[in-house]
Amino acid sequence: MSYFDEMIGQPKTKKVLGFYIDAFGAKEVLPHMFIVGQRGQGKTMLATQVAKNLRSKTLGRVKPMLTINCSTLKNVRQFIEDIVLNYVRDQHITLFFDEIHEMPIPIQTCLLTVLNPNKHNFNTLRFEDYNIEFDFNKISFIFATTDPQKVITPLKDRCKMIHMEEYAYSDLGQIVEANSEEVTYCQETLKEIASVCRGNARNATLMAKDNILQYSASKGISHIDMVAWVDIKEILGILPLGLENTELQILRVLESKDTCSLTNISAVTGLSSNAIRAEFELYPMRHGLMEVAQGGRRLTGKGRDYLLAIKKSEDAANASN
Repeated sequence: MSYFDEMIGQPKTKKVLGFYIDAFGAKEVLPHMFIVGQRGQGKTMLATQVAKNLRSKTLGRVKPMLTINCSTLKNVRQFIEDIVLNYVRDQHITLFFDEIHEMPIPIQTCLLTVLNPNKHNFNTLRFEDYNIEFDFNKISFIFATTDPQKVITPLKDRCKMIHMEEYAYSDLGQIVEANSEEVTYCQETLKEIASVCRGNARNATLMAKDNILQYSASKGISHIDMVAWVDIKEILGILPLGLENTELQILRVLESKDTCSLTNISAVTGLSSNAIRAEFELYPMRHGLMEVAQGGRRLTGKGRDYLLAIKKSEDAANASN
């Protein structure tokens, strides 16, 4: 049985989660799930798909799911009074903690008692005058994050870690198609579109809805071929591999130097070193366009080829104009 018909890609991840959903059907206990994936990879969709398949025999239906944005949590008292006492105590429910790395450490520590594994699948949390029972036959926990290193290790140790897979171009192409059913594509074009989605399911969805559907509507067409795709790229400034202009700027800074310190890159681009390190260098590095070197950052041979291809494309566009 497939539990993830609405989700494209992630075959290994879905197989593992399907195993635990099957087991839940027999025992009504789900291991505490901890989903790790980059932004836009589909963590929330995956958690939702799991939750909608957790059917309680006691209720005779699927358990309700409560999504908690962990950035809204301030302290243990708020967590207990606003969430646990109102929605969790004595209830059959699936709790989805989104972006758990945003959860304050005292609340993470509080959850260690709640999540502690034992053969009874049952724990009691004592808070002031309350003795709150957590029965894992009733309550299921799913956590998700882009930054697992910011979550305390003992909490992660109490969970089943689910690391999402990278999307193949074929997966991203299917996501584009699924979100733009009004138009058709030739396979070559679809592969090219997938190549600029940065390996990201959300980007593929937005590419379809915000770019391709808007273009097809404005042009009055229902088929996207390579001619149309080249036009879309030119209008929107879409770069090969889906690089952002700031990432391209960093590559160009490195082009004229053997190595360049983050301080120098920061001075030229106006970006902080932390922003470069956290936001702008990771994707070019992932594609082998730049690398860490003694003394800073260095453009790779692949990066030089990338910039050369960009220059040729720009020269051709200027010549045609």
